[in-house]
Amino acid sequence: MKLVVLKERGSTVALAVLGVFTILLIAVLAFVFISVSEGRLLITAFFAFFLLIMFSGLYVLMKKRGEYRRAESFAGLSGFSDSGLTFPEELEFETGTLEMRGYWVGSGRNRSYHVERNFLPGKRERASKVPFMSSPFKVAVSPDGTGFVKAPAVRITDEPYKNIVVLFFTDEGEVRGSGTVTVVTESDSAQVNYRGDGKFIAGTVYSTLTKARRVKVVLTAEGFEYEKVIGKGRSFEFRERMLPEEKVVMVGTYGTVTPRMVAKALGGGTVLLGHGEFIIRGVLDVRLRPDVRAEETFRVELRGEEIEKGREFEEEWGSEISDPPKERTRDKKKRQDNE
Repeated sequence: MKLVVLKERGSTVALAVLGVFTILLIAVLAFVFISVSEGRLLITAFFAFFLLIMFSGLYVLMKKRGEYRRAESFAGLSGFSDSGLTFPEELEFETGTLEMRGYWVGSGRNRSYHVERNFLPGKRERASKVPFMSSPFKVAVSPDGTGFVKAPAVRITDEPYKNIVVLFFTDEGEVRGSGTVTVVTESDSAQVNYRGDGKFIAGTVYSTLTKARRVKVVLTAEGFEYEKVIGKGRSFEFRERMLPEEKVVMVGTYGTVTPRMVAKALGGGTVLLGHGEFIIRGVLDVRLRPDVRAEETFRVELRGEEIEKGREFEEEWGSEISDPPKERTRDKKKRQDNE
């Protein structure tokens, strides 16, 4: 089992740099106030405004640093194993699902990273330990942090650990589905044969290319605008893991955890892992023309009796990444008929 404390690197350096600039600005402001007689009020107000911005930045960084330390303290005092989590003392907590979506706003120097978080509580209880939550999760995050995370989680409601969150990522599951993606133009064609292979999506590519330079096999998910390239060439084999190599537990605080942190802890780059429906695409890379694409879907499901629960869990995540409404209704009707 792998344990990760979620925090942004470089916060100490940023805090030190901002602190130095704040001290310099205070020194300049003091010099202006003492030495300048004409226009002192206007100049003082100008520098005071920037000083206020600096203090606001320092406050935000120091608050984040404090939250990181709380998460580290909790992780250091708790016990983690494949079977579950033992708290440093008996605590009140909620089990449920943590949903996060990361996105960028603005452009250039004004570009900033934003995160929307939503904790969907299930059961509230008081105990000194909680078993490992081997429930479905889904992570689709690009290298810059754009994307979403939906994972089973525990949220502490007791002081001094209030709003500490523990996220669980199981390695259990199996890739289901097989088929062929055919991509064709007037002069080029490619077949992407894919199949589930345990925790992997695997397959082979055969192509006849005249104008296209190569074939790419990419993965993505509904509601995720990025693609992960898992193979490229003319004729080749591919194999991509869809679940972690081992169980992963992540500890952070509700107000500071981000999809970017989670993706980095799961290996970095473009991360597409978890349960539910994913998209596999064959892409013809054609010179001086837009790429030509074709796609199919496959599923990653928990094994045995947990498969049906996994489907219901994914439907609760929302239509933006789950099956289309008609398909969900049809699947639900089939389940009712079987019962």
